[in-house]
Amino acid sequence: MYTWWTSDRSLNTYEEMLAAFKTARNPLKGKPVNHNWRLYMLEDNKTIRINCEGYGSEPLADVTPDNIITFIARDNHMYTMAQTYVSSFYRWFPFLVQRHRKGLYRIGSSKKIDNAMSNLKEGDSHYTQFNKVMHDMPSYFKGLQFNLLTGDCLNQKPDDKFIERPAQRKEWRRHLTQFKKGLKARAKVHALDGIAQEVLNESQAQNRWDRKKPDWSADEWQDLLENSIRKNVFPREILKGFIQTTMSSYNPAIPSPKEIMDTVDKVMNDLSIPMRRRFNVFEQEGHDEQKYESYAGGYKEVS
Repeated sequence: MYTWWTSDRSLNTYEEMLAAFKTARNPLKGKPVNHNWRLYMLEDNKTIRINCEGYGSEPLADVTPDNIITFIARDNHMYTMAQTYVSSFYRWFPFLVQRHRKGLYRIGSSKKIDNAMSNLKEGDSHYTQFNKVMHDMPSYFKGLQFNLLTGDCLNQKPDDKFIERPAQRKEWRRHLTQFKKGLKARAKVHALDGIAQEVLNESQAQNRWDRKKPDWSADEWQDLLENSIRKNVFPREILKGFIQTTMSSYNPAIPSPKEIMDTVDKVMNDLSIPMRRRFNVFEQEGHDEQKYESYAGGYKEVS
C-alpha cells in the first residue's frame, strides 16, 4: 500500500529527538531538523521543544520523556503556516496535517493512519478512504496532546458548529465594507505610493531581495486591524503593513491599486475567523457536519 504520509527521516519518539538534539553544534542555538523545524532543550534539561522556523521562530510543541507531545502554538499560527504544515510536517515528525475547511485543520498520527488504512478493501478508493480517516482525527487547538508511542490523542475535543449571531454579522460586514471602501479610495488616487516607495528604500538600504512583511497572526497586528476597522481609521502603520505584504516577494515596482486590494482581500480572508471572533459574531464555533460531505481530496460544502 502506498503510504506517502510516512517517512524514514521522521523523528518518531522522544529518544530519537533527544539523540538528534545531542548532535547540535551549539545546543543553545538548537538542532536544525531542516529549514522549517528546529529542536531545543528547555531549562529542565528534559523537555524538547520543536520550533517552527518561518517568519521568526514560533514554539510549536513540547515533547517530554514520557513520549507525550503537547502542541503549544497559537491556533492562528497553524492557519498562517498551513502550507508548510500540510506539505512537509509529516516528512520530519509522525503526524500529518490536513485542511478540513477554512480555519479548521486536523492532525493525524501516522500510526493511526497506518492502522486505519490497512483495512482498505480491494476496489476502495485510496484517497476517499484516507479522507474518511482524517475526518475522524482531532482538530488543532493549542494544548492538543498525543502519545508518540501509540499515536493516541489524549484530549480530542468534539467539533462545535459555526453559528453566527445575525445582528453581529451584519454589523461586522458593515464595518468591513466601509473599511475596504476607504482603502480602495486611497489606493485609487495613489495616496499609498509614498509608503510603497518608503518600503522599497528600506529594503534597498538593507540590501534585501525580499520585503519585510507583518505577521498578521500576531495579536499586535490583529489589535491594530480591529481598531482600524471598528473606527474606520487608516493609521500609517496599517497602510504600510498592507503595502509590505503586497511587496513581500521581489517586486521593484510600486504596486497597482488592484494588487493592493487583492492583498487586503487575502489578509481579511485569512483572518476571517479571528476577526469575527473579535466582533463577537459567533455564538458557537467549529464546523457543521451536516453542511459538508467528503470527496476525493477533501470536503466540499453541500448547497
